[in-house]
Amino acid sequence: MIEAAIRKGVYGMIITDHDNVMGGLVGKKAARKYRNFRVIPGAEISSQSGHILAIGIETDVPKRLSVEETVERIHDLGGIAIASHPFSRRVRPSLREECLKTDGIEVFNATNRGLANVQAVSLARTNGRPATAGSDSHWVRTVGKAGIICDDPLNDIRRGQTRLFGTYASLWRMRVFNFRQLASALVNRPIWK
Repeated sequence: MIEAAIRKGVYGMIITDHDNVMGGLVGKKAARKYRNFRVIPGAEISSQSGHILAIGIETDVPKRLSVEETVERIHDLGGIAIASHPFSRRVRPSLREECLKTDGIEVFNATNRGLANVQAVSLARTNGRPATAGSDSHWVRTVGKAGIICDDPLNDIRRGQTRLFGTYASLWRMRVFNFRQLASALVNRPIWK
């Protein structure tokens, strides 16, 4: 993933595996051998109401807590809480308006379709909330499809001082990804990179 990001001209990444910080910690360690590349660890926490990105944490947060409890645990660990794809139709449940209880809102997710992102942008703007973007990449082909440009992600996201970029993952890539996920689940191991 790191090498794919570097090939695409990205200088850092936030790694947030589902409900586990291990991938981010491994990525942070692996990034040390790449000059001028930074990995910030975290996790995508499954709260009772939907996914919350815990950025900048190095300890797991329990899943299935309320949004408020999840955000509090993330803050206790020194991280920030970002509502992940709050209006997604492919991920259930989705936070929807409860995303206002987090520190910021992912307004562009490369794997969402347009309406879900438009709803997130509208809610963030209406309520003056910091906005982020992300690839939601689960494989190398979609690394760097979307993200933020800033100097200090943790502080700049909090202050709403990031620039966003992004393009959508193609429907074909999403179908291939969904097939990969199903096939991997059937054999209980990853089968492609």
